[in-house]
Amino acid sequence: MAHTDDYVLGRSLSDSVRLDAQHLLWKLHTGHTLHPQIPIADGMKVAEIGTGTGIWIFDLAKDLPRTAQLHGFDISQDQFPSRALWPPNVSLRVLNSLVDPPPSLAGRYDVVHVRMWASNIKDRDFGPLISHVLRLLKPGGYVQWEEADLVHQVVEGARAQQFGEKVPVLFGKVGLDYRWASDIHHRLQKARCTVLRFKRGRFQSFLAQKCTETYLLALAEIFRGIRKSCTDDLLPLLSECEADLQELSALHSNKGVVYNWSPIEVLARKGE
Repeated sequence: MAHTDDYVLGRSLSDSVRLDAQHLLWKLHTGHTLHPQIPIADGMKVAEIGTGTGIWIFDLAKDLPRTAQLHGFDISQDQFPSRALWPPNVSLRVLNSLVDPPPSLAGRYDVVHVRMWASNIKDRDFGPLISHVLRLLKPGGYVQWEEADLVHQVVEGARAQQFGEKVPVLFGKVGLDYRWASDIHHRLQKARCTVLRFKRGRFQSFLAQKCTETYLLALAEIFRGIRKSCTDDLLPLLSECEADLQELSALHSNKGVVYNWSPIEVLARKGE
């Protein structure tokens, strides 16, 4: 189907594999799919916004009662698996999560899962996303949010550090401001949620390469997206970043290159 969204990442086969690899990265980091503080109950309703390939929803479905209902939403259906592969209690559908949800979905869910929206928010305006999440939730429902903090990075190796100095300059010129990720918990508190957990950490050493691999793939997607609408004055910087990225991608597995973002975990509960 045609897209009218401004998604800067790709939706090709390799992009879908990256999303699935990032799910593995998160699960190995946190040790769970659904946060253990969220109670599991018969008939519970779970939503994920920006579901992509649906990998989180599919992984969770096997751990919940068969009576649970799991709904994945995304602005594009291009990465959805074939309908024949969906578990009976899972559905995926197209929905724009930067506008208010339809009344039929308001106050319907016990849990809303959000993961890695950093590149979908421009100019730090994530108020509409917070509003959408809270409108989906029942009173007392839970928000489980995992985000990539691209400001507080873990970078090792001289070439990686040089690259890491150029990329924020490019992002700033195209309106990609990742500083908002560190403020999610405060915004949820202002929206009268109780924040049960906020943690910004770093990946254990055995996960550093997996983060580097998926991050470099994501950056290649972002650069391709930027090139589609890049102005002439930005082309030299973009081309330089692309060349550096290609070099890092060739080095990452055996030259001590680490290029990681910091994982942020937020668990909050909507007011009764």
